Amino acid sequence: MIPANATIPCRPLAVPVRSCAIVPPPMSMRSHRKSGTLAVSMRSHCYADGVPRKVDVEAQRAGIAAAVLRLAARSGLEAVSLREVAAEAGVSMGRVQHYFRTKEEMLLHGVRLAMRRMETRIADRLRRLPDEVGEEQVLRAAIDEVLGDHPETRQVIRASVAYYARAQENAEVFEVLFGDDAVLHDLAAHVVRTAQAEGRAPAGLDPEQEARVVWSLADSLGIKVAFGQTSSEQAMATMRYHLDRVLGCEAHPGV
Repeated sequence: MIPANATIPCRPLAVPVRSCAIVPPPMSMRSHRKSGTLAVSMRSHCYADGVPRKVDVEAQRAGIAAAVLRLAARSGLEAVSLREVAAEAGVSMGRVQHYFRTKEEMLLHGVRLAMRRMETRIADRLRRLPDEVGEEQVLRAAIDEVLGDHPETRQVIRASVAYYARAQENAEVFEVLFGDDAVLHDLAAHVVRTAQAEGRAPAGLDPEQEARVVWSLADSLGIKVAFGQTSSEQAMATMRYHLDRVLGCEAHPGV
């Protein structure tokens, strides 16, 4: 059994979720450039009425990264230029360059932050369930988040799809987009095996193959929802129909 407040890490593709047992990818943190820190320190002595509030570095980085994510989701990677990012984020081009060296760094940071917030929404779904939930509820909650209508989830899926080609050349991009596929697969396969052991799922099912089908279907439906080809409600209904058929029809309240 899994506590309802367990951390649920995510990935950004059509299925931005990992199983609850995996720690989310580390966020790369960069300290201020020395010149910028010195400048802030020196300026603080010039205010007779008190020192101005220190800039929240991570909040500014998050705002810039979110702007990149919006641009990529809305207009594709070609729309992500220094000038456009600065305008979207409402900051100077110099500030963008201060916090990020490349467009790729900005986008990956934005994807990771969006994944963290998706984890929070999945955990919220699980908290509405009894104190202890099983792997099947985790699986269903994660897939429901992927297929849901939260605008940030749709954004991160669209931006990730735009970045697929880059994943072929860059190991870091590949890891962010696809690095947890094996864990997701194992979670689904375990859920199928559990259902078989409990007599709910047919004994003749191949859990490994069923796991591939589950996530392939979730990936496909998540992309269709993100690009407006189907509604969130229809995608969820299709996914639940498939899961109920494979795992045995059970009530899954709150998920």
